Amino acid sequence: MTHAALEKTRALRIWTPAQSALVVAGVLLLLSELLVPGAPRPFPGHGERFAAMAQDPFTFEGPFPQRLLWPVGAWCFSHIGMSALTFSHLCTGALLAVVFWFSHRRTGSTVDATLLTTAAAASGAALVYNTMACYADQLSLASMFLLVHFAGRRWVFWSLVLVSSLAHELVFFFWPWLLYLRCRNGGVWWRDGLCLVAAMAAYLLFRSQVTASYGTSYYLENAFWFPWCMPVMWTLWAFEVLVEFGPLLALVAWGLGRGGALSARDALGGRLGPLLFLCGVLSLMVLAYDVMRFATFAVVPVVLAGIGLVQRRGGRVAVATLIAAAVLSYAWLHPVASEQGGRHFTDIASHIRSLLPTRVEPKQPMAPEHAWTFTAALLERWWWPVGGVALAGALGVFAVGRALRRLGAPAANVA
Repeated sequence: MTHAALEKTRALRIWTPAQSALVVAGVLLLLSELLVPGAPRPFPGHGERFAAMAQDPFTFEGPFPQRLLWPVGAWCFSHIGMSALTFSHLCTGALLAVVFWFSHRRTGSTVDATLLTTAAAASGAALVYNTMACYADQLSLASMFLLVHFAGRRWVFWSLVLVSSLAHELVFFFWPWLLYLRCRNGGVWWRDGLCLVAAMAAYLLFRSQVTASYGTSYYLENAFWFPWCMPVMWTLWAFEVLVEFGPLLALVAWGLGRGGALSARDALGGRLGPLLFLCGVLSLMVLAYDVMRFATFAVVPVVLAGIGLVQRRGGRVAVATLIAAAVLSYAWLHPVASEQGGRHFTDIASHIRSLLPTRVEPKQPMAPEHAWTFTAALLERWWWPVGGVALAGALGVFAVGRALRRLGAPAANVA
């Protein structure tokens, strides 16, 4: 083979997966709007605030100037005529492209990578942000996949953590998982602990130079549900995970039940990895109640488990079937696209708001007796039929996951 041919072959190896990622992500982004049409304007509240910051992010004004990455990106693309709303959809496309690239690097198959990216596109990880436009969450989700991929490269890994913190500081809530992930991939706990401290220090140094109305003190003052209503918050989150991912959660039920390199448990950091990742997600709700957004983090174990499943005999058919079921499930549970979290969650949230005026004074933690009354009133109304159906759905997901364990040997052993 001539030198020119060799260079051409190398170029194809580098660019073909990247080009495929862009094409697949673009097509799936367009198809996702058939299921949940894109919002015509930035989402009220934080979405509008991010869009306003994008007009001139380097003034470091607004409620959260420390979350710089999304506004700067939107500002850069505005110079070629792209609106903040279009940039928000582009971020969803970027998440799907990262999922494709990540999956392709692990499976070596364009078909498998396309299947797994379709699974992400058919879940709340993408669909939530079709309506909740102008949020930075897609960047945070993409960073999670990049962190798993680069867990064996210390400087790249911790640099990604710092960059991710400029999209949203929530990445630091995952610090136990981050350290464990590094240690599972050749890291040394004390050395990587110093890197974690350095990344936090760099972020805090930047944070000290800007003034944010949505800072730690704001969230602490308004977290009235902590600690007594945390079980309710986590229950709502679990309900939203089921609503936003539906049958796709069977992949997690399959992956967490298997050992070896093809399991989600292994990719998330061994036996403790999934638990630490879960603790990171649950800790987010100590300060914020956006459970429909935090539910989207389930895309990480869903894709990781899917990578293992597609490499087993019959795995592709199983994943494709679950995707089709997820599309039908999402359409059924989200009859009105503008209702974030689905029809049932919208009703539950409305009932919660009706209970809150009688709780306590504003900005005061809910006392134990109020929390008990609040929880009892909520469960009394919503345990049946919504709670019963949700429990049946969860048991169904677990049963399907168990059934998937009967699939054949890994692809390496398949003729």
